[in-house]
Amino acid sequence: MGLDEVGRQSETPEGVRQMMTEQASEQVPARFAICAETEAGEDGGVLGWGLAFDDEAVVVPTNGGLPNPFSGVKAALRLYGMVHPVRLVWVDPPDGRRLT
Repeated sequence: MGLDEVGRQSETPEGVRQMMTEQASEQVPARFAICAETEAGEDGGVLGWGLAFDDEAVVVPTNGGLPNPFSGVKAALRLYGMVHPVRLVWVDPPDGRRLT
């Protein structure tokens, strides 16, 4: 990958691919599950799988429903927690990012 005279990445296909790879790795969302908390002996399970971005979260319910956007992980937990006691389980911890 070459740099032009002012230090920018050249517009070669390889330069563009590298730039896209770097951006994707910097902006990767953290994966999480919203799980039903259970009393002893009851089957709980995953209620929804989510992606947490810096300013929003998206949850795909496991019952076949459509993906739901939320203002953040806490908002998703509040909604899912209206029906069942729930627990947040990080698949990919957010690595120090402050996710709402």
